[in-house]
Amino acid sequence: MLERIRRIKRKFARSLRADLFIIICLAGIVPCVILSRLYLHSYERRAVNSRIKLVQSQCLVIADHLYSAGYPAETGNETANSELSQLSNLYEGRVIIIDSDLRIVRDTYGLGEGRYMISPEVAAGLAGESTSKYDKDDHYIETVTPITGRDSAVVGVMLTSVSTSEIDNTVGSLGRLCTIAIAAMGAVIVGAAFFVSLRITGQFRRLSASVESIKEGIGTEDEIKTLPYRETEQINRSFRQVLARMQNLDDSRSEFVANVSHELKTPITSVKVLAESLVAQPEVPNEIYREFMEDIITEVDREDKIINDLLELVKMDRAGAGLNIEKCDIEALLEKVIKRLTPIADKEGVSIKYEVIRHVEAEVDETKLSLAFTNIIENGIKYNHEGGSVTVTLDSAPMMFIVTVADTGMGIPEEDLPNIFERFYRVDKSHSRSIGGTGLGLAITKGSVQMHKGTIKAESRVGEGTEFEIRIPISYIVQTDAAAERRESRNDE
Repeated sequence: MLERIRRIKRKFARSLRADLFIIICLAGIVPCVILSRLYLHSYERRAVNSRIKLVQSQCLVIADHLYSAGYPAETGNETANSELSQLSNLYEGRVIIIDSDLRIVRDTYGLGEGRYMISPEVAAGLAGESTSKYDKDDHYIETVTPITGRDSAVVGVMLTSVSTSEIDNTVGSLGRLCTIAIAAMGAVIVGAAFFVSLRITGQFRRLSASVESIKEGIGTEDEIKTLPYRETEQINRSFRQVLARMQNLDDSRSEFVANVSHELKTPITSVKVLAESLVAQPEVPNEIYREFMEDIITEVDREDKIINDLLELVKMDRAGAGLNIEKCDIEALLEKVIKRLTPIADKEGVSIKYEVIRHVEAEVDETKLSLAFTNIIENGIKYNHEGGSVTVTLDSAPMMFIVTVADTGMGIPEEDLPNIFERFYRVDKSHSRSIGGTGLGLAITKGSVQMHKGTIKAESRVGEGTEFEIRIPISYIVQTDAAAERRESRNDE
């Protein structure tokens, strides 16, 4: 199990480090890239809008001058032509004057004069509208300005195309600066991300190292480092609990092996002593020989009972895979158990009373549940006194049925009650051995009840008796895959 935890922790630490590194880098770099793109786009849009407004305002002024100079009918005015050339040179563009007949009367490039130009923009200009268009791919701005005469009549249009190379150069310079700034900031972020991820995952490496040392048998719980973060402290606390549970399991297993060894060895020792006594005497009377053989048979039966109980416990520990669930009449089941135990009760001078408050049918494993009821009722008989009684009651509650077994026996001290379901635990060892108890009956009973998803509890007073209450669901609860995995994990531990 420690090896499995160690592998999981290392794998988790590696993936966590990569995730943290990527998340921190993305959280730092991506916003910078997005902000830089938004800033460049915003700057370009504002610069283009500003250039359009500036060009349009200048074109309006020039358009008035053109009409005063006789445009578009007369195109020989030097002052007007000089203004058009200056405008063209200032913005590295082209100015075209078009009359109301859609004929080009002036072109600063000197290429289209005398030709006709038909376009939606020119048509809109002749209708008295000022328009503008930004062509990002070809890097120019185009404006159309109407040339108005008297009574606001449109006599022509001025089509102006200006270059946006200056804006493009500025945007490119700003983009390069942003790229350099992002690269520098990215380097800082990557370094910070590496440091933070290394620091956080370092806690898991320390935990993994502690697991490794424990696996090698040289570590202790005290050697697990205290982790500085709330989440890692919680993991550390959970790990300490798992480790403590494992240590308790190891202690329990050691104690269990010691108890099993002792319980199995005691009958064998008795058989050996009895057999050696017979062998040591050359002539043994038949009465003594018979008495010794009866004692040997008793010890063998006791050994057989211990082994059978141990095998039953092993079956109980295997996750309920052997349950044979079927509809069962619980009233009839208890009647069978009581009928089998009545001769034992009569021999001990103990009476068994059976009371059915409500008839119950439930989905159970009849064999295992019968064994649980037998152990409880038989204990009530064995640990009773002559003239005492054992009362068995069957009742039902919502979704459950309840079986109570109350005896008038010697009772159990309060300090022993929490331990009575432990394996090989005996309240009165001398009395238990004298009546043949193995100390496994109640452990088997609890295992059987838990396999049915039920509960069992006991109340007792010394000298007055003990009462056991068993509650089991009427409908068997099917174990989910997740629950099965958890159970298998516990069995692996």
